[in-house]
Amino acid sequence: MEPLRQVIPVAIHWALAWGTTGLVVGALLVLRKMLPFAGLGAQPADVLGSAFWIPALGAGAAAAGLGIGLVYACLMAWTADWRESYEAPGIVGTLTPYVLCGAAAGLVPGLLVGGFTGALFFAVLGAGSATALNWQAIRTT
Repeated sequence: MEPLRQVIPVAIHWALAWGTTGLVVGALLVLRKMLPFAGLGAQPADVLGSAFWIPALGAGAAAAGLGIGLVYACLMAWTADWRESYEAPGIVGTLTPYVLCGAAAGLVPGLLVGGFTGALFFAVLGAGSATALNWQAIRTT
């Protein structure tokens, strides 16, 4: 029962991390005047119209992070016994179960959203997020 108590906090952690990344990417797009879904060489009409992308990308990334974070947290709870019995030397061996769960968590929604290429894209993002969010905790143990 203990691993299930961690599902919601882990999913919220992922949503916050992805939402913050979305806000930063949105701000960079506005500052560089590169709008998503604009034609080649199109320039924004005004700053307020292009500033819409900052909260839009932040909210979209937070929603994606929450979804992938929920799948990741459930996979981590489901594989808790396996991870406790898994022993490997070094930080790579310690991070392996987290990275595999992160890749699998990205694979599931990626298949639903974008087929094989979407699954590959979100699997890489999930594995990278799992590594980044667990790096400090794993490194200090």
